[in-house]
Amino acid sequence: MRLGLIGSTGHWHSYAPALDRIPGLELVAVAAAGPEESTGAFDHAPGLTVETRRYDDARRMLDAERLDLVQVCGRSDRIPVWTRLCLERGLSVMAEKPLAMNLTTLEDLFNTARATGASLVPMHTMRGVPELASVHRVVHAGAIGDPLLSFSQKSYKWGRSRPAFWRSRDTFPGIAPWAGIHAFDWLHWILGDVFTEVSGHEGTAAHPDVPACASQAAFLLSMRNGGVATVTLDYLRPESAPTHGDERLRIAGTLGVVDLALADRKVTLTTGQEPPRALSPDPQVDLFTRFARSLRGESPPPLTLHEACRITEIALKAQLAADTHQTITLTDSPYRSP
Repeated sequence: MRLGLIGSTGHWHSYAPALDRIPGLELVAVAAAGPEESTGAFDHAPGLTVETRRYDDARRMLDAERLDLVQVCGRSDRIPVWTRLCLERGLSVMAEKPLAMNLTTLEDLFNTARATGASLVPMHTMRGVPELASVHRVVHAGAIGDPLLSFSQKSYKWGRSRPAFWRSRDTFPGIAPWAGIHAFDWLHWILGDVFTEVSGHEGTAAHPDVPACASQAAFLLSMRNGGVATVTLDYLRPESAPTHGDERLRIAGTLGVVDLALADRKVTLTTGQEPPRALSPDPQVDLFTRFARSLRGESPPPLTLHEACRITEIALKAQLAADTHQTITLTDSPYRSP
């Protein structure tokens, strides 16, 4: 399989584990996603060889190379542009999240992928976290009954600075589609497509010089069964904390509660029949390997096109809810699974 890379921003090393797991996978070409990048960033790219060709213009790479799949990891506003160009050529794509900066562009990508038959999978890499997989397992096994209430937290250190493109909504999508999309993804994965509306609030008090990204935000999602899911996002984690991130998940149902503290690698299940007990993690294959195997016909894709666009839609509408101070419906969607 001939792999091309567009962009060296974000989680662009995600393809690396697949080099050892997919026979014949080779990195044949790399390209900058825009003038803010340099092909020098690929100097130590996993799988790079003297035969790997470099392009300053990704369009030239797409025109010149015979590729089987492409990974797109550029600045947020560049992702849908390069993704669409790949899909139009019938090339399957794994793209950094979010897939699009707005709902119109998302629908265009959805229609393009359907028309060409090329696979499109977003980089929702937390589906490879073993502890989240164990939560998925017990909820789907009915251990907590009907889920009625959940709390998801994603808290991160801000660091010394953030890239310049974070300062404008023209180049940065907001905290919900950026950091929050992983939480919306794990809720969709674990609970299903059960959300009917979303409201949200955010502020930039801690980092007012970067107005496009909230320093703190909270979202409330209503569920079809009368339950609610809350998601909090922040860049307020102290620099002295032992880990960069503090991600948590609690789901309460009619028969029990499951709690995850990812920084501690700890999952606990409590039910009416037994006291709290630790759950063992469920080892997972990385997302890119699963994507590549699906292209070889060896397994289903890690996310379907409908799932990928539905989760992105929820994240974009959550951001819209915070921006407009309105409750946004989630029931009328072109991405619900057929």
